[in-house]
Amino acid sequence: MRFWSLVFCIVFSANAVARNIEPKPLHYELPGWFKQTFLEIPLDIQDAQTRGKKLLIFFHLDDCPYCAYLLKENFTEGPNRERIEAKFDVIAINVRGDLPVNWIDGTVYSEKQLARKLGVFATPAVLVMGPKPEVNKKIMGYKKPSEFLDLLGLAN
Repeated sequence: MRFWSLVFCIVFSANAVARNIEPKPLHYELPGWFKQTFLEIPLDIQDAQTRGKKLLIFFHLDDCPYCAYLLKENFTEGPNRERIEAKFDVIAINVRGDLPVNWIDGTVYSEKQLARKLGVFATPAVLVMGPKPEVNKKIMGYKKPSEFLDLLGLAN
């Protein structure tokens, strides 16, 4: 009996410790300067090009703490925001969303189908499009602001 009590205590303690290190859901809002779009990606790429920019697609998941931190540190506050806003049109796609997205191959996918097609297996994920209608860069997961800027090709 003591053995099973000991096993129970160890399992319960390990479970309690594991919960403390798991990321907690964190509500966030997308920045107001993100482009409002009908998710017609070929047109969004063209529109960005006419203004001398590239299209950046921000794949996110509601209440994702890593999405919240990436948004706050790079798109809402800090020195990266102005540089990103000057060089990119940014649109957001929810990896569990159902809105239709017209992709560059002419196929219409739901947001979640497109995320699967593109191999977005973690959030946040950032895809840089253009100048041709193709994915130029894919950045998966949270990155520190200096690393994120470097990956976007905007570091000094």
